[in-house]
Amino acid sequence: MGNSTRRVVLQRVGLVVALPAVAFVLLGWSEQVDNEPVIAVSRTIPGELNPPFIDNFGGAPNATPEQAAAFSWQEFIALNWPATKQSGLPNQRDTPSKACHFGDPECTGPTVWETFRGKVEIFPGAGSPPGYSPGEPSFGYDALPQYKYKHDVVACDPAQALDPVPWVNLDETDQITLDNMYAGTVPDDVSPGNSSPHLIRFLAKANRAEYVYVADNSSPTNLNDQWWSSVPVDVVTRTKAYLASKMVSPRARSKTMVSLPYNTIEMKAGWRPLSEDEIASGHFHTQTVRFYEQGSTHSRYCYRDATWGLVALHIIQKTPSAPYFIYATFEQTDNILTTDGQPVEDADGNVLLPSTQPPTSPQECLVDPKPPPGPVDEIPSKAGSVILTSNTRTCAPLPVDLYCEDPGSRLYYHNAQGRQPVPSGGNICVNGRDNLIPGYVIDANKQAHAAISKYAQKHGIESTPWLYYKLINVQYFPYDKVITTPTPNGSLYESNPPFTAAHPAPSSYYLANIVVETNRSLQLFSGGLSPEREAAVATSWNVDGTQHKNSYYGGHFYAMGGCMGCHGSQGQNRAKSAGDFSVILAVGRVLKPEIPSINTPAGLTDVPRNRSID
Repeated sequence: MGNSTRRVVLQRVGLVVALPAVAFVLLGWSEQVDNEPVIAVSRTIPGELNPPFIDNFGGAPNATPEQAAAFSWQEFIALNWPATKQSGLPNQRDTPSKACHFGDPECTGPTVWETFRGKVEIFPGAGSPPGYSPGEPSFGYDALPQYKYKHDVVACDPAQALDPVPWVNLDETDQITLDNMYAGTVPDDVSPGNSSPHLIRFLAKANRAEYVYVADNSSPTNLNDQWWSSVPVDVVTRTKAYLASKMVSPRARSKTMVSLPYNTIEMKAGWRPLSEDEIASGHFHTQTVRFYEQGSTHSRYCYRDATWGLVALHIIQKTPSAPYFIYATFEQTDNILTTDGQPVEDADGNVLLPSTQPPTSPQECLVDPKPPPGPVDEIPSKAGSVILTSNTRTCAPLPVDLYCEDPGSRLYYHNAQGRQPVPSGGNICVNGRDNLIPGYVIDANKQAHAAISKYAQKHGIESTPWLYYKLINVQYFPYDKVITTPTPNGSLYESNPPFTAAHPAPSSYYLANIVVETNRSLQLFSGGLSPEREAAVATSWNVDGTQHKNSYYGGHFYAMGGCMGCHGSQGQNRAKSAGDFSVILAVGRVLKPEIPSINTPAGLTDVPRNRSID
């Protein structure tokens, strides 16, 4: 942090703790005097940021950005460790292999996080979760993957019908129905049977802790008391009342209200087909995936299995000091390219080719209006939230020629139809980030890559794709966005910045992955999702003029941005449900897989939705 204050760093393999210089003994830990956390290659998933967390001493709220970045990398390494195999059985879920090294090319099975249950394996479209066994401590969590939607989904190619079910199930095709994301670098003919070969597809998974919590709270006989169907109404009502009165999450593992166990982990990942050059580069982690297409007259949907590359990874974890979850997001280093395929950033996040264009072409105009006078209203509005976008009252109309006719190798997206005046008349190309990767994250990336390189060399591993993934940023504490003047284009720079020593960069508040939250409204998300048809998505203001809050913690109600704000709005306090900060839990049953939308001159139509709750 730029000072010479002495800190005692207590370290354990995979965990790093920074504390003031005090005298005490903690068994199992070794003392190191240093000013920087250490990133180690370890199969151990860290269970807390800046431990020990005792009476508000230590913990996530008191962590430094450097510690949070190191914590994120320890999660990433441990979760991407090759998963173990049981004798005579496929990979055991959630368990790292002791026989395989990190990045070992001989260990081609799934990684630890890839063995987590997909959301449809916890919340099936019909019936009980696959393998559900009420007599087992983990309720059958380790059963092999099956994807049970409301109606059967068959193989598009009958030859694949008997193949093993992949661990990676890409049943999402859009960014929360707002837009579809594409990679211009993918050749048209690289993905047989894929109706949209450039499309980036997604999945969401959760670990054993979440599945067991849901199963343990579900009655095996009472259809009205099965949390995988939907959280019971009385539980939702009690949870919402508690949040409104206490402004803090209920105790973890509660059975009368919704509050997930500590060390619940959820993952969201983006995948796409790779070109021959990308495969040869060794820069991508690859895995067998399942994706979905329009079916025949006998089945509305069908699936195909193929080998694709990982391009984005979200990790969120609930810890004792961070009941609001810690949010870390990683990207493959070659995501942002110029038209002719040159990388815009290096593997650590330094900008190589500064763009003379705005982050997107065309540039969507976002406006944060001036709040009404008087004290901030802590009571959430029931009227929803709105945003002004490309509106002639505040922004100039978009010239048609600003649309990106030829993306080349760039990322680009299409907005959904019917959300005017959000631009939806053509390709919207990504030229760079709205908020750059901050220096402390770049430093953490350098340290992690050096540790991985040293580890690989020690174990005779010539190359590993994990050197080509980078942390973008991490959110580990909620805080308010304070605006005192109108700020066009969603900028906070002209208002009262909410940047502190713990949150020193815009991307700390607006945490966003370039291929998971690509739509400009998501890149600059704060507030909530709007019910207004003419609105985009995110704003800090309710329709009645009060500031929109979205995250309860520690007796306060915050207007948080980025991933944490979105999970607060759509998970902790969803309109018709409650799921702690888990959107997977709040939404419930996954009724169907998503298939590609239809492109028209006015934008996307038939934007799919596989949710059971709006």
